[in-house]
Amino acid sequence: MDGILQRVVSIIIAVAIFFILPVYIAYEKKDDISYALALKITTDFVENVNSRGYISADMYNSFISELSVTQNTYDIYLEHTAKKYNPVIYSYTDDLKTIRAKFDYNLYKDQYKEGQIVVSDGANAGTYNNLVLAYDLSEKKYTQDQILSVIDSTDKRLTLNTNLDTYKNMDYRSLPAISSIYEIEGSDDPHNIYTMNEGDEFSVIIRNKNTTMATIIYNAITFGLAGNNNTRIYVNYGGTVKAETYRNKKVFDDTENHNTDTNDPNISSLVNSYISNGLVVLLNGEYNNGATHSNTTNVWSDLSGNLNNAVLSNFDFNDESGWRFDGLHFTGKEYVGISDLDFDEMTLEVVVRFDSITDTNNPTQSVLSNINSGGAGIIFNQLNSTDVSKRGKISFDIYTEDENGNVSTTPSSVVGNDVIQANKVYSISASFGRVNLDTDESGMAYESFVQLLGINGNVDGKDFSGTYYKPATGSNFIIGGNPLAGVGANTQLKGTVYSVRIYNRALTEEEIKQNYEIDKQKYSIE
Repeated sequence: MDGILQRVVSIIIAVAIFFILPVYIAYEKKDDISYALALKITTDFVENVNSRGYISADMYNSFISELSVTQNTYDIYLEHTAKKYNPVIYSYTDDLKTIRAKFDYNLYKDQYKEGQIVVSDGANAGTYNNLVLAYDLSEKKYTQDQILSVIDSTDKRLTLNTNLDTYKNMDYRSLPAISSIYEIEGSDDPHNIYTMNEGDEFSVIIRNKNTTMATIIYNAITFGLAGNNNTRIYVNYGGTVKAETYRNKKVFDDTENHNTDTNDPNISSLVNSYISNGLVVLLNGEYNNGATHSNTTNVWSDLSGNLNNAVLSNFDFNDESGWRFDGLHFTGKEYVGISDLDFDEMTLEVVVRFDSITDTNNPTQSVLSNINSGGAGIIFNQLNSTDVSKRGKISFDIYTEDENGNVSTTPSSVVGNDVIQANKVYSISASFGRVNLDTDESGMAYESFVQLLGINGNVDGKDFSGTYYKPATGSNFIIGGNPLAGVGANTQLKGTVYSVRIYNRALTEEEIKQNYEIDKQKYSIE
C-alpha cells in the first residue's frame, strides 16, 4: 500500500515539475512582459501630459487603447495636485531676521509700493516696515472623477482667446464651473481639455483587476496561499508639469534636430550684425561647427575670429541632451566651458529658453558666469529660490571686495522686473564697466562705472561703487553652471541656449538695445 501511495505522489510531483511548472513560468513571463509594456505606456502618457500641461479626450483614450495590448483590464487612478502661488507681503523686524506680519498683496499693494503698511484698527494695528514681496504655496488635489468629468464634457467652455469684455457679458449659466475648462481654438475635438499649470504634479496609478493565468496556476498549486491579492501589474508614476502649451498662440519648436549642414560661408555678416567693438566670443547654434552645423560636435566654434572656442561636457547628443534645431539643450547635468578670459570690465549676452521656473534640485541656475570666489554672472532664480526678492527673475550678480579686501558674501545685483516664463525665448545682456554717460555744463564728457541688465530690450541698472573682485585664477566662463570645484558643481541649467556673446568692455544701454533688435528678428522673440 505504501508503495502505491509513493508512486501516486511521485506521479503528481512529476506532472507538476514537467508540465505545470513550465506552463506557470510561461504565463509568469507573459505577466512580466505585460508589466514592462504597461510601465512604458504609462510613463509615456504622463510625460506627454506634463510636457503639454493638459489632458485631452484623445490623449486619454489613446492611453486606454494602448494598455489594451497587454490583454489585461485595469483600475486606473489619475491625480492632479495643483499648486497655487498667492502673492503676499512680509514685514520683517528691524534686524531683518524675523517675520513680524504677513499681508495679502491684493489688499495692500498700494501701501507696499509706498514702502510702509499702516493698519489703523484691530489686534494688528500699527505701522509695518521692511516689506518683502513673496508668495504662499498651497496645494489642492483633483481626482480622476473630476478630471474625466472635464474632458468628457462638450459644453460650458471658454476659448483660450476670450477677451475680458466678452467674458464680462457672458451669461453666468454658460460659464464653466471649473475655471480650467477650455477648448483649443481651431480644434475639431468637441471635448474640453483639462488644463494644469507649470509646477503642478500629475500622477497615474494602474493596477490589473483581472486574474491572470499565472495567478490562477499559482493559487491552484499553493491552495490559495496568495489569498485575494490578484495584483500582478502595478505602476505608480508621476512628475512635474513642465509647460502650459495650451496658452501659447505660437509654440517655439526646438524638439527636432537640425540634420543638415547650412554650408553658408558668409559668417562675417553674422558677426558684423552685432556690435563688434570689444567682441571676443561669439557662439551661434546655427553655425556651431564654423561655417556649418553639426549635431555631434563637442566643440562650439567661436565666430568672432579670436579662437575662443567652447568645449561641451557631459552631453549625450540625443533628443534631450545636445544639439536641438539651432540650440544646445541642457538637462541639468551638462555644461560648456569657454577659454580663460580675464577682464576688469565685461558684457555677457545670451539667448536662452528655460524649461521650467521651479526646480527642486537647482533653485538657482547659473546661465553664463565665471563665479568662483569672485567673478560675475547671469543667474536665473527659480520660484523656489531662497532669495525671495529674486524669485522667478533674472539677476546680474557681481562679487566685490569687502572692507578687509576679501570677496564679499553678498553680490552686487541688478534684478529684472518681470517673472520669467517657461518655454519663452529671452535675449539677456549683462553689462559692467565704464560708459560715457553725458557731458557736464562745460561740455566735457564724463564716465561712470555702471552695472546694467537688459532682458528683451528692457534695460535696468545702477551706478557701481564697489571694487570688482575677480574670480580664482584659471576660472573659465561656464555656460550652464559655475566654474566651482567638486562633483556636479558645473551643472545647473535646464533649457536651451541659442547664442552667446562676450565683450571685454561694457556695452551702453543703446548698444544693448541694438543687439536685442537683431536677436528679436533672428529668434522671433515676442
